[in-house]
Amino acid sequence: MTMFRRSIGIRHLVCGSCNGCEHEMNALNNAFYDITQNGWDLVASPRHADVVTVTGPMTEAMRTAARATLEAVPRPKVVVAIGDCATGDGPWTGAPAGAGAGVELAADVMVRGCPPTPDDIRAGLARAAELLDS
Repeated sequence: MTMFRRSIGIRHLVCGSCNGCEHEMNALNNAFYDITQNGWDLVASPRHADVVTVTGPMTEAMRTAARATLEAVPRPKVVVAIGDCATGDGPWTGAPAGAGAGVELAADVMVRGCPPTPDDIRAGLARAAELLDS
């Protein structure tokens, strides 16, 4: 894994997912994946975030909150869509809430899979870090 010039704060938004992607995201904090060794940390406030990760098809109830969260993140910022539902490729495609959180929020990085593996998510976060560094 490449070392980056700065640490990144990651704010995660669950936009109506089944929680499969969240389980895989949680694995990033265990001893095996340990994303903190790269200087990456999950943060509670969007004001401390550089990256916003989103999962789910984007329910109507989450639309306003997700946009408000994204507006609270300082620039530069990167949005990472995690999982098929967020990328617009999942089982909710074509449903009223089927556009995907990443599609709705114009994600910069798409991590496909149902659910994607922690390695896939880590690669997506590495791409996000590269975008921040450029």
